[in-house]
Amino acid sequence: MEKYVHLFLRYLTKALEFIIAALLACAVIIMTIQLGLSLGELTDASTYPNYKELLSACFNLIIGVELIRMLCLHTAATVFEVLLFVIARQVIIDHSSPLNTFLGVISIAILFATKKFLFLSAEKSGKEEKTPD
Repeated sequence: MEKYVHLFLRYLTKALEFIIAALLACAVIIMTIQLGLSLGELTDASTYPNYKELLSACFNLIIGVELIRMLCLHTAATVFEVLLFVIARQVIIDHSSPLNTFLGVISIAILFATKKFLFLSAEKSGKEEKTPD
């Protein structure tokens, strides 16, 4: 019985992830269309989208696309990309303090160091296991 419950929950979570990814994709498509239609007003700096709001909207769309990929692929690389874009958005859009900017840059450096030293060694060990003898 426990086996069937575990199997049911596994399929249920995969279905829920797919539904969430589909809803997020619909929202990203709608927001992309809205952004494209509002670009004609870009020359007037007093109305939407001004530069900061344009960058914020673009980063939100990119993060949405990366979240969809993360929900579908379940790899460490997609999680890395989502974290990278979220931190980059925070550093570029939110100019709260030099300390926060510095911490954001340090966070990005830590992410890249993690990717270089941990992801590559995991990929190498995975390739070594898959090579035929």
